[in-house]
Amino acid sequence: MAACVTEGCDRVQANSIKALFDAPVGSLWLLEQAEREARQLAMMSARFEELRPKVAQLGKLAALQGVAGISALNDVAPLLFQHTVYKSYPVSLLEKGRFDLLTRWLSGLTIHDLSGVDASGCDSIDSWFDEIEAKTPLRPCHSSGTTGKLSVIPRDREDLERFEQARVRGVVEPPFGDEPAKFAGPRDGPIPIVYPSYRYGRQTAQRMLEGFVKNLGSEETTYALYNDFMSADVASLAGRVRGASQKGALDEMEITPALLQRFKTSLARQATQTQDQEAFFERVLSDLRGQRVLAFGAVPFLYNWTLLGEARGIQGLFAPESAVTTGGGLKGATVPDDWQARVERFLGVKLRFGYGMSELIAGHGMCPHGHYHVSPYTVPFVLDAETGAPLPREGAQTGRYAFFDLLAGSYWGGFVSGDKVTVTWDGCGCGRRGPYVHPSIDRFSELEGGDDKISCSGSSDAHEEAMSWLMARTNEIA
Repeated sequence: MAACVTEGCDRVQANSIKALFDAPVGSLWLLEQAEREARQLAMMSARFEELRPKVAQLGKLAALQGVAGISALNDVAPLLFQHTVYKSYPVSLLEKGRFDLLTRWLSGLTIHDLSGVDASGCDSIDSWFDEIEAKTPLRPCHSSGTTGKLSVIPRDREDLERFEQARVRGVVEPPFGDEPAKFAGPRDGPIPIVYPSYRYGRQTAQRMLEGFVKNLGSEETTYALYNDFMSADVASLAGRVRGASQKGALDEMEITPALLQRFKTSLARQATQTQDQEAFFERVLSDLRGQRVLAFGAVPFLYNWTLLGEARGIQGLFAPESAVTTGGGLKGATVPDDWQARVERFLGVKLRFGYGMSELIAGHGMCPHGHYHVSPYTVPFVLDAETGAPLPREGAQTGRYAFFDLLAGSYWGGFVSGDKVTVTWDGCGCGRRGPYVHPSIDRFSELEGGDDKISCSGSSDAHEEAMSWLMARTNEIA
């Protein structure tokens, strides 16, 4: 799906991730559905043939589902991993420090050989990730862990580079159709980048921040709330503590003294977070008022800043050609109906909204019509919430969102999310062809009172059996 796609390039080049990623994105948005899906099908089929013998979990699931090849887009539906796969390890392995077994678990989800990883000296998730990065091409990315477990996405160096570049492109790509001019990137030196959390880490937001700093800014022009590392161990433990507290089972948790101390340090920081945010606000106000910046943060943070600014009568904090991006919902916060207008008045910038998840390399940007456009690098599916069967790829369909990520190279890109969405397949008034996701997005776990029972195309028992096999292949479950 590069420029050569419409000129008849050969199968190998047309099916390569590099050819797809090197294509002018504007031309990809203009492909007719038939041509776009034909190229996507060719890439998915090639990826299946390549990865089936290399990714153990995919090979096992394909055998259980009786899938020998992909000749139509919907053929991949039985092979879309449930969103629990990347956190299917037993929590007991973390509690008992069995990072050797976690390594075996992770090895079933990647094309890379992890036999050279010596986890015997690892006493934390962070040290385990350090060892993996030192001995293999993997650069793991983890989720926030709010459910009590971290999802671990086994991206390698090339995947991570595409992730960073895709997020940068989402900010600086040229305007489409009659859209207003976008953030053009550096002009006279590095751009100030503002992020109200940790500067470093392996969570999705920190990985994205790293890409912005490398490609658009610099260390000297990066403004982070905390200029240190966000620990995966603390994120994981926070989720586990939250879950145990809700169940009244805090006394049953096994926590090492070292991790407990790190967690207490994190709690102490949370206690001063309001003061830290206000000090951060003062620093940004002093250094960057009226400047062109790139900033991103969740809605509650942007609204809290707006309250600080309104109290001081500040409007137009940044130069109008700045870029401020947000997404991820309200994170449980409550904001008034006019929050967006007030935030934009205070910042002096129109907000840019995005939709994505840790498991997806390229996110979905919102156009001026209020639609989240599915990246040309992503093959979307809407699944029937009851049966898991793919719904027709036409009109407007509501169900469970799933996708195949064409940019995933070191792991299987097929994934079933926990989101209930409505997708329209027939293009948008902004001029982009292809499907888009409506802005009203719900979590099935919230709709179903905390449970999210996934029905999968084919046999749901096959998915459960494949995940059980993935855990059992560690040869020991602590």
